[in-house]
Amino acid sequence: MNIGTGNSIPAKDKLRRLAEECLLNKKSQSNPLRTKKATQHLVHELEVHQIELEMQNTELIQARNDVETALNRYSDLYDFAPVGYLTLDNNRDICSLNLAAAGLLGGVRSRLIGRRFELLVAVPDRPVFSEFLRSVLTSQIKDSCEVALLNEVGHTVFVQIEAMVTASGQEIRLVIIDITKRRHAEIALAVKQLELEKFNRSLEERIASDVDDLHLKDRMLIMQGRRAAMGEMVGNIAHQWRQPLNVLGLYIQELSVTYGSPEFNKEFLENSVCKSMELIMHMSRTIDGFRDFFHEDKEKVTFSVHQEIGRTLSLIKESFLDQKVNIDLLTDGNPMVNGFLNEYTQVIMNIVMNARDELVLHNVDDAVISIRSFTERGSSIVTVTDNAHGISNEIIDKLFDPYFTTKGPDKGTGIGLFMSKVIIEKNMGGRLTVRNTGSGAEFRIEV
Repeated sequence: MNIGTGNSIPAKDKLRRLAEECLLNKKSQSNPLRTKKATQHLVHELEVHQIELEMQNTELIQARNDVETALNRYSDLYDFAPVGYLTLDNNRDICSLNLAAAGLLGGVRSRLIGRRFELLVAVPDRPVFSEFLRSVLTSQIKDSCEVALLNEVGHTVFVQIEAMVTASGQEIRLVIIDITKRRHAEIALAVKQLELEKFNRSLEERIASDVDDLHLKDRMLIMQGRRAAMGEMVGNIAHQWRQPLNVLGLYIQELSVTYGSPEFNKEFLENSVCKSMELIMHMSRTIDGFRDFFHEDKEKVTFSVHQEIGRTLSLIKESFLDQKVNIDLLTDGNPMVNGFLNEYTQVIMNIVMNARDELVLHNVDDAVISIRSFTERGSSIVTVTDNAHGISNEIIDKLFDPYFTTKGPDKGTGIGLFMSKVIIEKNMGGRLTVRNTGSGAEFRIEV
């Protein structure tokens, strides 16, 4: 079939007429006697097909809406994420970035695309960042680092960067987290740590100085207590020397009386000299004992408790006998102590004299001070018990307070028992306690 063009009939109308002729020929060739039933079936099929097309069109519209919603959600998640997202190409230039990344870099997003990201890293951190990217590209695993960025407005921003390579290996994806506040907090913490260390060193020095001052005060108290006891010691020396001096005087008088008589011979003279020298040596040993008592300890030594109690009592027994105060000493075993010998002896002296004063004050008949030494659970124990009817409940808790005394100002300083507690508990690591018994008070020394 040829389709031509004519001048009388427009091409459009001619084309229309030819199409109608073709349709008539097609209908005549197919089935001119189409039944009514076939026509209804064809109409049904056309209506069903139309509905299918409408449903497909609805699905396409819904799919388009879903795609637009997902795209908007992705844009929100990407652009408005609280952390920065960037993509770098193989040249490490910025391909894309979200608003958070643009904000961290301090520039407009369109102006940042295509820039070399490494140039935005602070100069001191560029070698670290370059090595970091090289490691990520080599290992093909996600890694992280911390660097400082110098943004376009000149502000330094500290960031943590996590990076990984895409599956194609053509791009590097970065996640940038702002850690400026954390870094500033770390710097402030480091400064505070240095200040704290400096303060601690200063505090240690002050504590050491205060401890030295306390030790000096303790030593001064001990010496003050010893000086306070010197008056007692002078009396004890007088008691210790009175009888030997009397005997020595009799020996000298006896020499004068017997001189020129037949009894005065060499043997008599040598015997008198020998006895006189024994008395003099005894008095000399007494002086040595008192001198040692006031000698300051330099270091700890191990000593026998029983032996030192005996040495202490030898210095005061004469004065105690004159005041009708008996001392009953009982030792179980041989307890030993490692500590300051003279200070320990002074504690024994202070407690025994304190008991003596209470007995004399209350004019106790059959006054007795019982001293017992023994070992208990690895510690040496000394108890000093009197029968002076005990200590009042109102003052027993104050007994070891400094400068507390029940005696008159001319008879006591109130530092003896306080100093004794310092020596036992602070200098020797032991315990000094007091309690009332049925007949009096009992001091207990445990070292």
